[in-house]
Amino acid sequence: MDRHLFSRQKKAKYRTLPALFSLPVVKALISAKLFSTSGGIGDICMHMIPDKNPYTTRLALQVAEIPFQMLHHLRASRPRSIPETHRFGQAWRQYLLFWMPPKNTPVRDSIVMFYHGGGWRLGWPGLFPTMAEFFLQEGFPVVMPAYRLTPWANHRQMREDLNLALLKTLGLMKANGLSGKKIIAAGVSAGATLAAHLVFNRAALLETGLKQDIFSGFISIAGPVDLSKMPDFGAVRSYAGGKPGTADFYAANPANLLSPIETVPVLLIHSTTDALVPFAVADSFFQKYQGPKTLHVLEGKTHLGSMRFATDDKETAQVLLNWLKDK
Repeated sequence: MDRHLFSRQKKAKYRTLPALFSLPVVKALISAKLFSTSGGIGDICMHMIPDKNPYTTRLALQVAEIPFQMLHHLRASRPRSIPETHRFGQAWRQYLLFWMPPKNTPVRDSIVMFYHGGGWRLGWPGLFPTMAEFFLQEGFPVVMPAYRLTPWANHRQMREDLNLALLKTLGLMKANGLSGKKIIAAGVSAGATLAAHLVFNRAALLETGLKQDIFSGFISIAGPVDLSKMPDFGAVRSYAGGKPGTADFYAANPANLLSPIETVPVLLIHSTTDALVPFAVADSFFQKYQGPKTLHVLEGKTHLGSMRFATDDKETAQVLLNWLKDK
């Protein structure tokens, strides 16, 4: 039953890809392993893109690989349990997925609240199912909230969704015997920006009657956690609700929420060759953060390649597992 359900979920995701990636083509690509990190689609694209600015070429390649990375995670996925869907508002994007760890797996002292990426304008919870599975197999209950996207919302509306999802999560924790546990806020790409706002925007937390001490950690995977170091992409302006130098842009930048003394343990995972979110973004946040912190530097990985800890990047997986030991 579980396998049949997940098969339907995978087919639904395949149908969301552009026509180029129809199911027969996808199967052929999987068989040929054209989306592997070495060779394959990267080498093919290198011969198709004119020799221009190296950064522009790298950026184009990393955007082009997104569907193939999605397929990699779908192919590697091994469902641990079936998620529950819960709404936290009336808007269609105001919902979350909630997983408990598999039966007979000891439950850890924290739950993981994980935000998906997509440039604040695309994506959905469970887009990369291996993310949830990684934490579930280690005994962490997992919550993956959706949130309203640009251009219909900017960071202020998304912050409203963060608060609503957090309150809903606390209710689910109580209902499932998890009241005494804390929360690890995590995110990949744009989702890490939201996770950072969730943890470090103390004023917004107080609006819900909560304090920062409910969090046991923050994880950013290729996240734009210091917008001042980001390229001037339209997606960043849309999320911020303004251009660099404006009050809205300043307020949208998680790095501006940091205080002189921080206590939440932070783990940043970022590649030096990330073209969508340059390494300088993570490095800047790391330098500004005055609290317990770890920066795991990836060499030669693409933007979405940073997520491979959940599949075949065993070295990064071990770094993450070591960081999670006391949580």
